[in-house]
Amino acid sequence: MAAATWVLAWGASAYSDSMASGSWTAASVTIGFVPLKAVVYSLLGYFATRTFLAALSSTATKRWVLPGALGLGFFALIVSDVSTQIDIRWTRHARSETLSADDVGALVQRVKSGTAHQDERRAFLRNPLCPPEMLAIHAASADVYDRAAVAANPKLDVALAEQLAGDADEQVRYMLAFNRDMPPALLSRLAADPSEYVRDTVAWTKTLPEADFNRLVADPSPKVRATAALQERISSEALDRLRADPEERVRNAANRWQ
Repeated sequence: MAAATWVLAWGASAYSDSMASGSWTAASVTIGFVPLKAVVYSLLGYFATRTFLAALSSTATKRWVLPGALGLGFFALIVSDVSTQIDIRWTRHARSETLSADDVGALVQRVKSGTAHQDERRAFLRNPLCPPEMLAIHAASADVYDRAAVAANPKLDVALAEQLAGDADEQVRYMLAFNRDMPPALLSRLAADPSEYVRDTVAWTKTLPEADFNRLVADPSPKVRATAALQERISSEALDRLRADPEERVRNAANRWQ
């Protein structure tokens, strides 16, 4: 019972953290995974206890092997959960936009020294309080996830954004397209990106220049055309064309305005 209670409390915390960060998929996985994990922990704790009690009354030479293995496995799972909880708390702290100057300085030192774990580091790189010089360093990182985290920072410098818009990895450019505060010239560049996922994402941006948006209406990708059809800014003429599109998903998107 104690093990199940621990797992459920851990799961509630993870669910709350996922909801707070907008990670709906992670929250859904937590809902399904945590009860199953609680059952596994309860069974493991139960069998570890039963085998331990059986070993106390036995005289067999290897009577402690099974309870020892079960107990060690149970202990390792608890330690792993505690470590994960600590990492989650550090990550939540790193993405807080109410950090004091001292907190920011401490996080900078943790990242520089390598003591910050990867989720904490990337959460801080997304934080608008992250110093520009740190963003510049990690924009050139060999780690694509670090570069993607920099690309998602709402306070990203335009020059650095231009650098990331030419990144070889699609994911970095994709995250940059999610950054709604980019200047029109950069949005135009992303609207011409070779990746349909990048073009599809930037189609949602209301500040995308009209000429670029109109090109997305006629984009070769049905995915992009369907997204363009969902935008309020689309003209009635463009909607009429998309209602006759050869792809059903595009026609369905355009017909939503009827």
